[in-house]
Amino acid sequence: MPRFRYRALRPVGGEIEGELVADDAGAAASHLQSAGSFPIEIAPISGVAARARGNRRRRRLPQRELILFTRQLAALLAAGVALDRALHLVAGEHGRSRRALLAEALRAAVHRGESLSRAAVEHNAFIPAHAMVIAAGEARGDLAGALERLAAVLERNRTIRQSLIGALIYPASVLVVACLSVSFLLGFVVPRFATLLEGFRREPPLLMQGLLDVSYLVHDYGALAAAVVFALAALYVFKRRDAAFRIAVDRRLLALPAVGTLVRKIETERLAFLLGTMIAAGVAVPAAVAAARAAATNAALREGLGEAERAIERGDGVAQALAAPRLLPVLTLELVRVGEETGDLAPMLLKASDMLRQEIEATANEWVALVAPLSIVVLGLIIGAIALAIFSTVLEVYDVAT
Repeated sequence: MPRFRYRALRPVGGEIEGELVADDAGAAASHLQSAGSFPIEIAPISGVAARARGNRRRRRLPQRELILFTRQLAALLAAGVALDRALHLVAGEHGRSRRALLAEALRAAVHRGESLSRAAVEHNAFIPAHAMVIAAGEARGDLAGALERLAAVLERNRTIRQSLIGALIYPASVLVVACLSVSFLLGFVVPRFATLLEGFRREPPLLMQGLLDVSYLVHDYGALAAAVVFALAALYVFKRRDAAFRIAVDRRLLALPAVGTLVRKIETERLAFLLGTMIAAGVAVPAAVAAARAAATNAALREGLGEAERAIERGDGVAQALAAPRLLPVLTLELVRVGEETGDLAPMLLKASDMLRQEIEATANEWVALVAPLSIVVLGLIIGAIALAIFSTVLEVYDVAT
């Protein structure tokens, strides 16, 4: 089915835009009207346009720079500075940095009469979900508050990412050191002992014979194994272009015992915080779910959110719709159900996000506490076994020489 890009007005005011799949432009317009929006512009997305948009995404402002830009603009607007003047101040403060270029581009768009939310999407500074938060703030006359909420979303995502990267740095560094050390010993040190033993016409000790066999395998088939790994990686990257393949792989990833649980929590935490922020900002629930679906990185979860979006548009409750794909944690769904029943959906989504964040950080700390000493022990055993084989060979050569 073709994909369309749309701009629409919300019933309470403000402009939203995004993408949807429909049979034709008329069906897309009916879909938006049934969700309570009023279409302004609907246009098909060609393959060339999609690739061009992908290229713009790769040039998006780094996360840290985007957070600083959002915080600065929010502070200036909260102090009563006009939007045009605030963008001018941000642009002038940072010379020709990417932050300044973004401020200049947004200021030029505002001068042309565009809203800040539309300008942000047009210049690809923010993803559609973030632009919807800005649009809701514009509709409510609280642009500074919307930018503060947006900065909180960006900082939350960056904090989670940094905590996970920090948890993986030490085990990854130990693994790299182990691979380099073993490769050096097997490729340069162990073969020299084979030559030495041949000169003395002695059979190598059992442990050294095992190392020599491994060394020969690496020498004879290492390049072939590397080529096979490279080919499989290239095939995987090529197959990732297929939506069905991405969904199948990501679904299997979520089904893994430990890693899948952690990935599910990370995706759900991001989803809950983004949904809670958008709903608190005044974005309609169907539009918020659609934007959260577009921001999801896991293809299986994105497909499930698409089903939930359609169920909400049919009139189903939010908790019931989110529970149908069976991808979100049970506790999160219970909190959503409670929030829907009490009329506090946004606070309960944010509460669920806080709880998941604490669980993610606790899990990351547990993994560090377990993997770090285990990796050191494994590295020590490997290097120790190689050292023992070399030492026993040296002693045997010494006995023969004397």
